[in-house]
Amino acid sequence: MKQARPLLVALAALLAPIALGCDGTPAAHAEADAAPLPTAAPRTAMRVRVQQAVAGSAVGLAEATGVTSAFRTATVAAEVAGRVTARHVEPGQRVEAGDPLIELDGTLLRIAVQEAKADLSARRADLADARSQRARGDALRQREAMSERQHDSLGFGEQRAAAAVALAEARLRRARRALADAVVRAPFDGSVEEVAVQIGDFLTPGLPVSTLADFARVRVRAGVTAGEADTLKPGAVARISVAALGGQEREVTIQSVGKLADTRTGTYPVELWLDNPDGRLRAGMVAQLGFPAPEGQETGPQIPRGAVVRRDGRLVVFVVEGSNELARAVLRPVSLGRQAGDLVEVLAGVRTGERVVIDGLFALQDGTPVVVDGDTARKG
Repeated sequence: MKQARPLLVALAALLAPIALGCDGTPAAHAEADAAPLPTAAPRTAMRVRVQQAVAGSAVGLAEATGVTSAFRTATVAAEVAGRVTARHVEPGQRVEAGDPLIELDGTLLRIAVQEAKADLSARRADLADARSQRARGDALRQREAMSERQHDSLGFGEQRAAAAVALAEARLRRARRALADAVVRAPFDGSVEEVAVQIGDFLTPGLPVSTLADFARVRVRAGVTAGEADTLKPGAVARISVAALGGQEREVTIQSVGKLADTRTGTYPVELWLDNPDGRLRAGMVAQLGFPAPEGQETGPQIPRGAVVRRDGRLVVFVVEGSNELARAVLRPVSLGRQAGDLVEVLAGVRTGERVVIDGLFALQDGTPVVVDGDTARKG
């Protein structure tokens, strides 16, 4: 036993360097401390095209694109039930206010008018009788030959009879109105765009019968920036041209400038009314509008309209800051002014000379690394 003890001491001495690191720490921990920490993968750079914001020049005319629509349209519906017995119009036909469009069977409606007349006659007879009784009661009451209660009862009877006459008169007016509504008429001068029923169809109240449109004038609606909306006033004269009709320019008066921005485009609605004496203007035509800008007003830098996008309800652009491997696309909210052709004025958010992204911006986020076409491409 004494001989085995030196052997055990020697074995322990051989195993000690394996269990401990050079600095006295366990070897497994030493290896873990020595291993390098993982690093985040670098963000992939997006390739983009940019254009510099140029100094604003005196834009004499702000431009916008508008769309025409009928001055007014109406979907005419049946107001009473009945079977169609006549169809007086066809699509494309011109009508005047009051012209018949379709006609319903009015047999039952005429009977209802006769019943209402007869009921009114009966109610008037009742009223005459009640008044006669009231007159006799007044005489008896003066001679104290009738009690006050009986006399009051005669008065109440006369009031009930008068109310019954008023009700019968109202029923007769309603019956006559229903008979008149059996003929569906045009509400205004215009053109018939659609007829939705045929002879023999049974209609119920509220069922669409025809669509009418008034093109004696047309409405032109366009969207403008906040800066433009601030300078435009109702009554101001603008210029308009419709390419589909030869592009001849005409003067037109601004009717209204909206205060609520379109949630999709961020523009404010402007409406103009344009006379259409020859009837050539139709709904859905594209019109180019020119709005005069205030004289002497300073202009901000201009950028392409395609550089502006909407993010989280705000109008923003991506400005490239830095160059080569340090280039980043920085998101900036902007306030826009007038538009002229493909350029839009920036009132706040971009300075002259800065580079804005015009291609590839929809995949960008704030701070995305970018490679600008024309710059040295980054490696890796």
